[in-house]
Amino acid sequence: MSSLLEYIGIGLLGGLILNVMPCVLPVLTMKLFHVLEHGSSDARARKLHGVAYAAGILTAFLVLAVAIIVLRASGERVGWGMQFQHPPFVATMIALIFAFGLNALGVFEFNVSVHGHHHQGYTASYFNGIFAAVMSTPCSAPFLGTAAAFALGAGAIWWQTLAMFLAIGLGLASPFLLVSFIPSLAKALPRPGPWMETFKSLMGFTLLAAAIWLFGTLQAQVTQASSRDFLVFLLVLAIALWGTHHFGGVIYGNAQRFAVRLIALGVVLGAGTQTLSLEANKRETAAPTTAQSGKPAASAEHIAWTPFDLKLIGVETKRGRPVLADFTAEWCANCKTNDKLFVDTQPVRDRLRTSGILPMKADLTNNDDALWDEANALGRTGIPIYVLYLPDGTHDLLPEAITTDMLVAHIDAAAKKFPPERVARQ
Repeated sequence: MSSLLEYIGIGLLGGLILNVMPCVLPVLTMKLFHVLEHGSSDARARKLHGVAYAAGILTAFLVLAVAIIVLRASGERVGWGMQFQHPPFVATMIALIFAFGLNALGVFEFNVSVHGHHHQGYTASYFNGIFAAVMSTPCSAPFLGTAAAFALGAGAIWWQTLAMFLAIGLGLASPFLLVSFIPSLAKALPRPGPWMETFKSLMGFTLLAAAIWLFGTLQAQVTQASSRDFLVFLLVLAIALWGTHHFGGVIYGNAQRFAVRLIALGVVLGAGTQTLSLEANKRETAAPTTAQSGKPAASAEHIAWTPFDLKLIGVETKRGRPVLADFTAEWCANCKTNDKLFVDTQPVRDRLRTSGILPMKADLTNNDDALWDEANALGRTGIPIYVLYLPDGTHDLLPEAITTDMLVAHIDAAAKKFPPERVARQ
């Protein structure tokens, strides 16, 4: 039991850290505006908004936990953020974020109040909590990997998985709950004013940026024609939402509002039927590997990644050459941020050239059972994963949160133990 309590504590901490991870930018956007909107509400209303928001997060994590328990019982493989490997899910999230962005920019308005005396405002807080939870799932963070590995592991009992996911959700919800229930924190919030409209617009552009980022994932998953057709669908969706507000807003009678919304729904459904094929992109044939082509492991500007291949890892390590593997995906914002800031940097490129270590990229943008099997064998259920496969049959697994200095130190340690001059020639 003490071990379980430790993991629950780790899950709480991991969920809390999710609030500041780069892949949760849309979540932070929604939270910030919620805090500012309700900062002047009476204490009871503020607390109810906090509870509703937390309830939405916990509901989403509860549903996710139940789905994982069922899938695991049926023998299916489960992993953190795996739902983003499926184009229909990614497309749905893009459309939702796009709609939230348009709403923030004033293209249309939800007819819900942001004040405590209208219960619809609490409903909005609840659904924003669900939205926040779903958008946090492609993220990995310090401590979260340990918690997720325990929760998703085959040895976890169903109620342990449930407890872990609720702990992560509570950690994610805790900052907004604290602001809602501690008056001193609420008083520190800026007072509402005309500046909030400018802030709301900036948040809208942030959400559109998040939709563009996710669209890059969809482009990697479906054909060019499918991604182009999806953009057409987004345009139709935007026009329908604008038309709903412009011709069916609160100033019109109930009959007209109902008719306009019905027409808009029909237009969106019709456009979806005609445009949303989401045909899967064919996998490209792997390019010649670095080991076979004789190219250096890194150029002056970029690391020359080789597609991940377990057989090639076996060949190279048998020759005495370590292999650096990077498990990543287009939908993993943490991975992309780490790559820009810490991995594909000049110090790492220099070390890869001098050490002779072979860099490999394991791309999990689309579902790949073999790659997930290898990730699970390494003890991880989410990405990013950074690991050095060593010629003595062992591996050096790095933490989820890395720095350039940390990566360089691990490369140097591997090169010192297995120097490039001792690598057998092919």
